[in-house]
Parts: sequence; C-alpha cells; structure tokens
Amino acid sequence: DDLDPEMTLWDALTSDPDLKGGRSDQVMVRGTPKHVVAYLKDFLFPESQARAPLKSLSGGERARLLLARIMAKPSNLLVLDEPTNDLDIETLDLLQETLDDYDGTAILVSHDRDFLDRVATVTVALEGDGTATPYAGGWTDMMAQRGGRPLGPRAPDEPPPQP
Repeated sequence: DDLDPEMTLWDALTSDPDLKGGRSDQVMVRGTPKHVVAYLKDFLFPESQARAPLKSLSGGERARLLLARIMAKPSNLLVLDEPTNDLDIETLDLLQETLDDYDGTAILVSHDRDFLDRVATVTVALEGDGTATPYAGGWTDMMAQRGGRPLGPRAPDEPPPQP
C-alpha cells in the first residue's frame, strides 16, 4: 500500500532505501548485488514486466513482489503471519523455496498444515493452558509425537506432553 501504483517493478526494488539500490540496474539481495531483471525472474516475473506499473499486477503478482522485497533485505529473522493466504500454487512453491534458502530464522504462524510439513523444522504447540511445547518437524511430526492427542487444554489428570 505504501508504493505508488504508477511505479514500476524495477523502481519498487531499486528505489527502496533499505535495499540500497539507488535507482540503478542492481538490487542488493542480503548484501550481494544482483541485476534487477535476474532478481525479478527469480520471483517468476518475465523481463517484459520489469518496466510495467504496479497497478497492472494481479494480487498474486503483488504478493510475489512483496516477497521479493522482503527477501532482499538483510535480516536474520523473519516473522510471517499466515504467509500462504491468497497465494497461487506457483507462489506457494516459490515461498517454500525461498524459506528453504533463507539463512536466518523464520517464525511462521499458519493454519496451512501441508505448508508447515514442508518448511517447519520445529513446531511449537500452544497448549491452551499458558504453555508452549516445541516438537521437531512440521504439523504431522508434531501430531505423531503427541500420539495423535488434539491441541487444546489437557484434562486435569493428564500429564504434560513430552516432546
């Protein structure tokens, strides 16, 4: 919403002061220079769209551009709240690949169990009684470690889970 709809994809990457592009033909991607068109191609944009105005983008394309901007910034921690909402299959796959390549820690809040199975190395279950229990792996791994016990408050006589 902060971006001018008349701005091009190229400008959206090179004019961001956090990306230190300085309106050039390169964007700094976590400290490494990369040509704008090559970086846009990494995020499924054809070269012909590099100079297109942002107002011409679909919702999925806007999500990919946002992802490209976020992943270019230097960071060692990402917090993503429901990152899979409203994404098409190609962008979901791209998000997974991007997170797999991310060098830092990503904290994901998601109801997308399949996505969590594909990207999570640790799943934290909020037990409903003020405790949080970490489990190795994604959703399916967590449920297996819990013996299939559903999430929610434990019965008063039930022992705490052992991850």
